[in-house]
Amino acid sequence: MGDLTDEKSLNSIKSILVNGTDLYKLGPKGKLYCRHYYIDIQNLTLKYQGSKKKVRCRQPRFLDLCDIEAVCKGWKTGGLKISGKRLPKEDLFFYVIVRPNETINFTAATVELRDMWVRGLTHFIAMCKNIHKEWEYDRWLKDQFRKADVNGNGSLNFSECTSLLKQLNICMDKKHVKALFDAAQFHHNKIQEESALDQEEFVRFYHSIHKRPEIEQLFKQYTMKNATIMEPEELYIFLKEQQKMSQVTLSYFRRIIDMYGGDQETEKGYLSFAGFQKFLLSEDCNIFNKDHHTVYQDMSQPLSHYFIASSHNTYLLQGQLIGESSVEGYIFALKCGCRCLELDVWNGPNEEPIIYHGRTFTSKILLSDVVEVIKKYAFVTSRYPVILSLENHCGETQQLKMAEHFVNIFGDMLYTTPVSEDETDLPSPEKLIGKILLKGKKLSESTINGEEELLEEEEEAENQWESRESSLKESRQGSKNTQYRKLTQEVSDLVNYVKAVRFQAFENASQWKFYEMSSFRETKAASLIETQASSFVSYNKKHLSRVYPKGLRTDSSNLDPVQFWNVGCQLVALNYQTYDKAFFLNEAKFTPNGKCGYILKPEFLRSAKRFDPNEPPNRKCMKKLTIKIISGQHIPKPGQATEGEIVDPYVIIKVYGHPLDKLKVKTSFVKNNGFNPQWNETFTLHIGVPDLAIIVFTVKDESMSGKNYKLGKYALPFSSLMEGYRHIHLLDKSFQPIIPASLFVHVAIEDGFE
Repeated sequence: MGDLTDEKSLNSIKSILVNGTDLYKLGPKGKLYCRHYYIDIQNLTLKYQGSKKKVRCRQPRFLDLCDIEAVCKGWKTGGLKISGKRLPKEDLFFYVIVRPNETINFTAATVELRDMWVRGLTHFIAMCKNIHKEWEYDRWLKDQFRKADVNGNGSLNFSECTSLLKQLNICMDKKHVKALFDAAQFHHNKIQEESALDQEEFVRFYHSIHKRPEIEQLFKQYTMKNATIMEPEELYIFLKEQQKMSQVTLSYFRRIIDMYGGDQETEKGYLSFAGFQKFLLSEDCNIFNKDHHTVYQDMSQPLSHYFIASSHNTYLLQGQLIGESSVEGYIFALKCGCRCLELDVWNGPNEEPIIYHGRTFTSKILLSDVVEVIKKYAFVTSRYPVILSLENHCGETQQLKMAEHFVNIFGDMLYTTPVSEDETDLPSPEKLIGKILLKGKKLSESTINGEEELLEEEEEAENQWESRESSLKESRQGSKNTQYRKLTQEVSDLVNYVKAVRFQAFENASQWKFYEMSSFRETKAASLIETQASSFVSYNKKHLSRVYPKGLRTDSSNLDPVQFWNVGCQLVALNYQTYDKAFFLNEAKFTPNGKCGYILKPEFLRSAKRFDPNEPPNRKCMKKLTIKIISGQHIPKPGQATEGEIVDPYVIIKVYGHPLDKLKVKTSFVKNNGFNPQWNETFTLHIGVPDLAIIVFTVKDESMSGKNYKLGKYALPFSSLMEGYRHIHLLDKSFQPIIPASLFVHVAIEDGFE
């Protein structure tokens, strides 16, 4: 079939995949199923012909290529077992990662066939994502046309076009706009004797305005032979010199040309300016490392070695005192990739446990409904384990019902195997794929012999709240029972690797079993960081710790998670219903590694090395980050409004992480231009502990009133930064994309300080 590195072979591979080949798919019970797989290029789907043995399976099944995150050689399972057959050779396997985090394993007849599927699918997936991005942009353009067409006649006169330009934050000379308007009129439409642009003409008019001189200059810089086209060798030089892609072959660059193409006038095999611009706006040139959209970290280390996305009072949709409790809170958190959910369980009517924020005016929901929802959505976004942080306020009778719901509803999902005496470390996320763990108190020998179980700090605070709201007599009883509670054997037996123990001191904790852990109120944890940071780091290398918000945060505001991540706290619990700065940083922290909810901690937070975030960092780890803010595109008005003054945008760059890395720089503002502002300002940031750093870009509007509204922002860990010319696709406060708003920047990273 020829050399797979040869460009001609790609066309041959595409042809073969369109016709299809037989592959074996590994089923859920380890059985191999032979099917005929092929690419439907018109609908961009991977299809296969079902079994002819069953009539209902004869119609082709399909998988949308846009739902595939990656294609990799080898296999990806929790432990590959194939029933009834000998294991095929490892070099015959490949797997696809499907959103959200589902893995499908295949095996081919030959290594050559496997390589063809890996290469061909990778090409088709990239093409699909590129088409999807263009579709989003076209849809946005059509939306602008529709909004500007105030009389609904399917065309825009000059007055409507100038109004649209103001909505799009474009300030231009009226004569220049009229000249571009006239030049776009190739159909020469007239509405009521007035010139007007139809949708096709409007697109031409828009693109004549939307010039990217900064990209044109870059294109000309690397097209030495012919300024109108870029040859594969020239693209190769650009990507090696600027984008730091030194390990990729020339064949890869040819595939980029094939993928992003040019225009109708460009000879095949070359990249036009339009194709180059399209490439720079694609995922390949995003500031976020596209490889980090899939699970790429080692998932075989103990749970204590990972930051774990965690929520506080997951059931609440609003504030902590009044508002609605709902299963929707659990659905939202799980879809966001959250892996630690909170269950505040209280005695309910009809002997059915309920969940709500005890002794407040929040509404109540049935525990059984919550458990059903968690079962349904636990592994929709991530296949890695879910931890349920249980606050148990129930009497013995309803504790029995609680345990019954956990066992009967979760079934095999609930991990109930007792901890073996031979174990010395927590299991890994890989080992616990598809499992649910219960975090809670566990009966010890003394409690079994009659002594009641000491409450955790968070549960004690809940009981004290309850006592204050009761009568004086009941308060005295509450005071007596504040420290202790009768725990049933049935609930205790469900707790294994996440046993909650009340924290007293790090000296005591050093004698704990590896599966024992504590929860800390944010004020207590902050105090420990201030006085015993290195001890806190050492504790978190072996044990899990959960940090939760102080009780005064009745508005569901969030604690600052960064200081707790700095000492290795794994479970920093946030109110997922509150879109504040802390939640934005949390989203940035957990976006890498396929948004699976687990991020491997830096080596110095896992190894025997001593680390104290209150001390100056090791100079050997330092990085010099140089960022040039070049331009912006489609910067929206405040709140993405269509009315109002044209914005005067400027960009702020902030670094969050090690206390000495609290850095902030900003550009000057550009007057009356949110459409394509040009800054061309360069900043150098010296970062002491890059493995803890999160880089935040914020675009604001300079205002005479002093209310400099946020127009868009973006955040990512330093470790996910890509060098070279990159686009930053701006997000709103809820981490959703503002299409098509972006920043164009250049990033350079060097070791150490000058």
